[in-house]
Amino acid sequence: MKSIKISVISREVQKLIAKASFNLPPDITNALKLAKDMETSPRARKILELIIENSAAASREKLPLCQDCGTVYIDLFLGPGMCIEDSGRLLEELNRAVGQGYQENYLRKSIVSDPLFDRKNTGSNTPAIINTYFSSSPGVDIRVYLKGGGSENCSYLFMENPSITRDKVIGIILDAVKANVTKCCPPVIVGIGIGSTSSEVTRLARRASFRDLGQPNPDKRYQELEEMILSRINNTGIGPQGLGGKTTALGCNIEFAPCHMATLPLAVFFNCHCTRRASSKMSPP
Repeated sequence: MKSIKISVISREVQKLIAKASFNLPPDITNALKLAKDMETSPRARKILELIIENSAAASREKLPLCQDCGTVYIDLFLGPGMCIEDSGRLLEELNRAVGQGYQENYLRKSIVSDPLFDRKNTGSNTPAIINTYFSSSPGVDIRVYLKGGGSENCSYLFMENPSITRDKVIGIILDAVKANVTKCCPPVIVGIGIGSTSSEVTRLARRASFRDLGQPNPDKRYQELEEMILSRINNTGIGPQGLGGKTTALGCNIEFAPCHMATLPLAVFFNCHCTRRASSKMSPP
């Protein structure tokens, strides 16, 4: 059995929050540059140029990519034989690291303690959404995602009949895009979850929306569906910031899982062009 200290993980999480806040991932930057080169609309091309310039300035000046510094998601993947020392304090320590990371990097704190009544800001951007998983890969894989409120408001769950056709699924997603995409700063990344349960399919969609754009679904059927949906979305002509153009979405990722024979859960999860994520692979000494 190999162990890793909570303090080591907490320090790394703090670093990843800063990295994600100030640096747009390379795959998204490359997708933006490619989209800019393919755009024929001067307005759309200019918007993409400004997005690229903003990301470069944020990285150079250590400033937030977006004024909405987001809800923090933390996913921990534990490899074979790995354990975390004093794991009973894991949530407490990770939330402490989040609070410290937001304070030291002057990031906007957006989390309120009560969702309905007093809505008082917690002052630390906590609690984070923390999940742990078991992995076949050695060591500990730490992934941090920051999700803005505008795109979070455009998240949808559909419980469909198992007899639904592929075309009907595509239609539901396109309808969601047309009705909502201008609310979440396009070009977007569309994450789609299919299967599992109503409570889990939204997690699948969230993981899909943060997946590297260079990693299509390994199942050829779903990979083709990703490509088909992305093409249909960009053919809407909604474009960057909803002002017209070829680039309404930079990517479409799907995650799927087995489900009950009487159900077909479907979730759609948008990420704006400012999709922030950072990860780190750690091995015990």
